[in-house]
Amino acid sequence: MKIEGTNETDVREEIATPLLAALGYARGTSNDIAREPSLTYARQSLGRKKSTDPPLRGRADYVLSAMGGGRWVLEIKAPSVPIDTDAIEQAISYARHPEVAAAYAVVLNGVRLTVHHATQRSTDPPLVDCSVDDPASLAERLSPLLSPAAIRRDCSPPIVDLAKPIAVGLRSHAEILRGEIRHEQFHWFSSLPLPASAANQLDEMSRRMRGMRVAVTGGTVSRDDLSRIRARLTWSMPHEELLKFALDKRLMDAEYLALSDHISSEADSPTAFDMIGDVEVVEGERIFDVMRWDSQTAGVSMIMRYTGKAVGYIADFVFQGCFSALYYCEVPAMPLLNFQMETDGTFRIEIDGR
Repeated sequence: MKIEGTNETDVREEIATPLLAALGYARGTSNDIAREPSLTYARQSLGRKKSTDPPLRGRADYVLSAMGGGRWVLEIKAPSVPIDTDAIEQAISYARHPEVAAAYAVVLNGVRLTVHHATQRSTDPPLVDCSVDDPASLAERLSPLLSPAAIRRDCSPPIVDLAKPIAVGLRSHAEILRGEIRHEQFHWFSSLPLPASAANQLDEMSRRMRGMRVAVTGGTVSRDDLSRIRARLTWSMPHEELLKFALDKRLMDAEYLALSDHISSEADSPTAFDMIGDVEVVEGERIFDVMRWDSQTAGVSMIMRYTGKAVGYIADFVFQGCFSALYYCEVPAMPLLNFQMETDGTFRIEIDGR
């Protein structure tokens, strides 16, 4: 943008308008733009206050709203007007106004842009202080702080949770962001001799499972009505049919349960979570065969019962430790068969600390 000879209107039209559009704001949407809303202040008076005293009024250049999240104000100046304490104080006063209640005050003069928190003083260093290039580049730089998604993330009204925390720094409920489960060992056992082809397949599956990583994609950890701590994970599946099987059998509904008072933050005194469940496969049902990497028809009915234990501690909102799981397979058509699979490994789960 050519600076020489430009004025405040030029800054509005050539920088502010495309900047706000690039950030994701538009009039009449849930990410609204209010232009020059009139703000009323306490009446001006001399001596004793009277009903005839004239009110003070002000107009913020822009008030940007992320519905359900928060607001910020944008004050425009001409390039010839410096962003000094007076300009900053003006923007902050608009942000603090009860009819606005914004989190941030932003000042833009076409040459420079500064961002201030509404709780700051005009003499405090700005949160952001950058030179102005083109609106697209400026929007890319400011998006992590001022986009509607960022405002909803950082400026939404605080959650009031008076229930007992699950760990130091957490509330009674927290979202799981991501994580990884790594299988270190995998073994199988059968009480009856298996055909060589079946044994070879199980040996190959054991080989593949060792070192396999499973990506955790989400979940929750919270207290239940009995003050026990429950954790539930969701994870990614490498094949759609495998995901369908997990959903049909409600494998992702399995919960880990801790009877501890809280999740430990000490590696030498970890918290143990236990899990138990079962899966039933009916003869003739389509199931996903990991060895063949395709869906197959189950030749016999089977009930698989499983138990698991995860032992770990939390540090910097990361729950980490080791796990073990044991799977018991019962085949009604072969009551003498006792088939088991066992695995263990490590995990690292990131928890949302907000």
